[in-house]
Amino acid sequence: MKSYFFIVNPVAGGGKAKSQVHRIEENFRNSGAEYRVYQTTGPRDAIEAAARAAEEGFDVVVAAGGDGTVNEVLNGLVGSKAALASLHGGKGNDFATAVCMPRDIDQACRALLEGEIRPIDLGKVMDRYFINSVGVGFDAAVALRVNRGVRLFKGVSAYIYAFFETLLSYKWIEMEVDLGSGPISTTPVLVAVGIGQAYGGGMRIVPDAIQDDGLFDVCVFETMPRLALIYHFPKVFGGRLKHLEQAKMFRTSEVKLHLSAVRPLHMEGEILFGDRMHFTIEPKGMRVLFGS
Repeated sequence: MKSYFFIVNPVAGGGKAKSQVHRIEENFRNSGAEYRVYQTTGPRDAIEAAARAAEEGFDVVVAAGGDGTVNEVLNGLVGSKAALASLHGGKGNDFATAVCMPRDIDQACRALLEGEIRPIDLGKVMDRYFINSVGVGFDAAVALRVNRGVRLFKGVSAYIYAFFETLLSYKWIEMEVDLGSGPISTTPVLVAVGIGQAYGGGMRIVPDAIQDDGLFDVCVFETMPRLALIYHFPKVFGGRLKHLEQAKMFRTSEVKLHLSAVRPLHMEGEILFGDRMHFTIEPKGMRVLFGS
């Protein structure tokens, strides 16, 4: 039987992850599986906790929080034998959705106990690993606004509110985009680099992405009038944005971006800043537990 180390972010989802602890403990006490629960104390603590769990020989390390918690746990596990798992406990939970983890905590615990472990691709940029997606440009500015706090809104609604607020003042930025055949100058709305299909609580920006094909799916979304962007925005939830002329879709194993100024990028709930970004992929570089 596998052993499990739960890393709980107590502030994720307004306390949602913390509220799940008693159900996790009850389910796992009854299962007979070896488990331990740890609650983080601040930024980057999950990275160190995940590394310790892997060193102690736990088979599965579970990120109980949002996508930002997943990213920290991932970065603590890279290079180890431990598998990564995730629970729905934060604002977006795109990775938990991508690995078929049930939203109900009791069903999710059963999925952890019975699920299949298999490898998927692992991305890296700016010395940080990711396993789902990265966005640069307007969407990163939206994510930064969400991370700073959107009162009265949670989950997808927080991203929608931040979208409209950010759109009023955002200035498009010039970039050089190199997808393997040389740099191309453009001023896009955004560039999304995905292993998984969705970010921002279900926004399917690269809806055809395959988690274990050894390639990034890249969307270079070219500039359009702001009113047109508002009109087309809902299409991202159904994966239909790709049909627009402005949405240029690519598959590649390497991406280089050179921005005209330092700007944020969002990586699974985490915000980094830079102007030169080199994305590389390690095919099937991370073992992950799938719910079904």
